[in-house]
Amino acid sequence: MDLESERLERSQLETLSTPELIRHALSETRLLVKAEVMHAKKELKQELQAAKLAGIFLGAGAVLALTSLAVLFVALGLALPLGDAVGVLIVGAVLLAVAGLLLFLGTKRIPKKPLVHTQERLKTDFQMTRETLQ
Repeated sequence: MDLESERLERSQLETLSTPELIRHALSETRLLVKAEVMHAKKELKQELQAAKLAGIFLGAGAVLALTSLAVLFVALGLALPLGDAVGVLIVGAVLLAVAGLLLFLGTKRIPKKPLVHTQERLKTDFQMTRETLQ
């Protein structure tokens, strides 16, 4: 999508009539809105991909945590009469460590503040518009 507008020099703007200035301002506003929507869509797509990856890590970590807890409880039950539960206990501990790592990675990848770049651009656009209109 081409969002280039027809940039007018200050002298050209001063010669335009009021209706022409309003049309030009509306055209510029329309282009700005299209550009912001485009940027917001792109940023949202990137954040959704990051959230999807975080969800996969969190889901895998939760499943492994539950599985490893079950194995640890079985190992604990087998360990009470002091049987050959050491191998099962080690497997449970390793699974729990992997689950912890996956949960840690998943929580780190959750977006903390959505659409940061779009919010910054909107603030900048708003500030520039205020300065221009004053």
